[in-house]
Amino acid sequence: MNMQSQVIICDQQPVYALGSAMLIDKHPAYLTPNIIEHFSMLNEVTIHAAPKVIVIESAMFKISQTQNLALSELLKKKVPVMIVLNDQDDFILYQLIENGFSVIVSRNVSKEEWLKGLEMARKDKVYFSNEIANKIATMVNKMEDVQLMDKVHQLSLYDKYILIRICQEAPSKIIASELGHSKRTVEGHRTKMMQLFDVKNVAGLVKMAFISKLYDHYLSNPGLYDITLCAKTSSL
Repeated sequence: MNMQSQVIICDQQPVYALGSAMLIDKHPAYLTPNIIEHFSMLNEVTIHAAPKVIVIESAMFKISQTQNLALSELLKKKVPVMIVLNDQDDFILYQLIENGFSVIVSRNVSKEEWLKGLEMARKDKVYFSNEIANKIATMVNKMEDVQLMDKVHQLSLYDKYILIRICQEAPSKIIASELGHSKRTVEGHRTKMMQLFDVKNVAGLVKMAFISKLYDHYLSNPGLYDITLCAKTSSL
């Protein structure tokens, strides 16, 4: 039979902490849980030999640098941690994942999901409750958009002009004439952009221009894309 684990609940909302403790109290896999309100109390409750699982509400990360350092030390010791994410703390979710937390449940999670998260933390597995998983999916989609916008932002003015004219269905020969370069040079820039955005054709480039709002920016600020500023600046 596996040794029972000691659960430490670090939560500044006493009612929620007590409710969490009640879920664990008679569970055969866990000892009677400890409830603490500050990371500074961790040393007092981690001296026992029993394996530990620590449940931490995400708001605790905003308390103080000292407490964050204490948590970092826990992670170095590989103590299993389950994070309870407050509804208002969506912005911190990315940082939690970046810092190595692999078990995160939402504050309003069901009893079953809460206990599942605790068990997955105890077994050193990855687990996100349904609500958190949906938030991560949305976050990933947003991050892809942000990364795309960053790529477009880093394009030279020359490439941006070509991309805008492609959106306007201008042939390469016409774009080349406007820029004072050969058709081959313009096609070379077009190919490089297709590789950068990992698209297979001109339609894919047009899609990137609209998703990244480049074309909308051009319509609102046409003077920034003046042909006299773009011409003669090819990097090829």
